[in-house]
Amino acid sequence: MAHTASIRRDNRMKVVDVMTKDPLTVSPIETVGKADELMAENNFRQIPVVNGGELIGIVTDRDIRSFLSCALLGNPDIRENALRTAVRDIMTAQPRFLAPDDDLREAVEILVEEKFGAIPVVDEAEGLVGIVSYVDVLRCFLNRLQEEST
Repeated sequence: MAHTASIRRDNRMKVVDVMTKDPLTVSPIETVGKADELMAENNFRQIPVVNGGELIGIVTDRDIRSFLSCALLGNPDIRENALRTAVRDIMTAQPRFLAPDDDLREAVEILVEEKFGAIPVVDEAEGLVGIVSYVDVLRCFLNRLQEEST
């Protein structure tokens, strides 16, 4: 057992090994309604907000639900107006991000400690290149468990 553990320590997984490449994004002027629709259609809980390939924010289903909760109680005009609000008005600006070569352990620690659903992955030269979510990490873990059982 000790020998197997030492092999794993030397062969560290990187964020790039598990991230979802080329994630779905929205622009800062996209509407809250469109972002909500995209998340529902694609079964995502968060979408990076980019401007010209540069990560400037992230919007989550929780951000949208919280923003729309007041509008749900109002009349239909208030709700329609809320759905037309620009994503930039409700996004988390300057979100935490990782680099593709960062250790996967760091990503997992952030996901657990900060209770994030996902973290954008940014390459200095290319900008946003991916997103790593708790589902990506669990999928990787499941694959490892399946490999060990065979």
